[in-house]
Amino acid sequence: MRSLTVIITIFLWVHASAQESITLFECHKLATEHAPRLADREIIRQMGSIKVDQATMRWYPSLDLHGRLSYQSDVVTVTLTDPMIPVEFPQVPHDQYGLNLDISQTLYDGGMTRQRKQYEETQVAADLQQVEVDLYNLKEKVNQLYFAILLLQENRKNLEIHLSNLEARHETMESAMALGTLLESDLQIIEVEMLKVKKSMVEVDSRRDSYMDMLQLLCGEEFHDGVVLEMPIFGDYNGEAGLRPEYRLFDLKDASMEAGKELLKKQRMPLLYAFGQTGYGKPGYNMLSGEWDFYYMVGAGLRWKIWDWNLSARERQLVEHQRNMLKNQRASFDMEMESRKVQEEARIKQYKKSMEMEEQVLKLQQEISKQAATKLANGTITATAYITELNKEILARITLATHQVKLMQSTANYLTIEGNL
Repeated sequence: MRSLTVIITIFLWVHASAQESITLFECHKLATEHAPRLADREIIRQMGSIKVDQATMRWYPSLDLHGRLSYQSDVVTVTLTDPMIPVEFPQVPHDQYGLNLDISQTLYDGGMTRQRKQYEETQVAADLQQVEVDLYNLKEKVNQLYFAILLLQENRKNLEIHLSNLEARHETMESAMALGTLLESDLQIIEVEMLKVKKSMVEVDSRRDSYMDMLQLLCGEEFHDGVVLEMPIFGDYNGEAGLRPEYRLFDLKDASMEAGKELLKKQRMPLLYAFGQTGYGKPGYNMLSGEWDFYYMVGAGLRWKIWDWNLSARERQLVEHQRNMLKNQRASFDMEMESRKVQEEARIKQYKKSMEMEEQVLKLQQEISKQAATKLANGTITATAYITELNKEILARITLATHQVKLMQSTANYLTIEGNL
């Protein structure tokens, strides 16, 4: 009867758990959508739009309003000493007032504005890709938690099978003890082992809950108490390499540096502009007039910094050094990824070979456990000897389940390293 109760309990637990399950890919999606870094996408786009507008506005005419109020202690005076020339020159006023509106319009800047816009656009693209890199790296954190929980989940199932076997054997031994064919001490050995298994189940549940809380925090969603993590199944893990977002980030950073280098060249180009000024003051352009007057002036100008003591050349050299450092970073990243892929590939091969032998070990140990159960019922071995063989079986189960999970974890890690997950 007790055995039937255990079976029903396990069935109900499995059935309830099956009502809600979650996959590794769903966890990846939830973690990405919940990441605070995701909101930076829109911020970066808005900042980029502002910077591009600022670059465009360099072509807009500039309007400046200037006011002045001054008093001079000395002014220019013109006097004639010849009394035969009856000419009297007006005196320049000591006090001067003016309100001017200056207008300037760029006519030609050597393509600097266009190049600055391109530079800002490449900067935005690189910043957006950096967000993608940070979001992609969340997958590795999710993988660690997901497979840690999955391993504990599989161990829990094997402990339940172990407990079910012990309870079934306990029920048989109770009947044998009632008939006087079995000692009470043998029954107590089984009961002690059952308590040990229950204690292990409590420890597994505690660790699983802890990891699940961490996964929920990362995903930003509270999962059902009976949620079951599905074992992922992957195909051929030898996919196309170089799909990680870091590689596009390297390309965009290099493009941004190249655009910045071109911008430095454009800054040395001549600048042609038109200008105008209008105002009202005392005096106006006629400095000898003491009257208030309106005045204006229009014209064009050229500005060309012919020599800057090789400052632009040095700045371009710095950019080139930065590009070389970026190449070194990419080469270092390649080496790290290849090293990690080699490690994971070795683990995958190891787990596959180990599992082939572990399946055979489990199959043989199950037969040994059955024979030990028969011998225990016949009284030819002790309960301790039976527990020993049963523990070997559960150890074989847990070892096989562990390597199954580890195999999928290494495959997931390999695909993540490649950029194919």
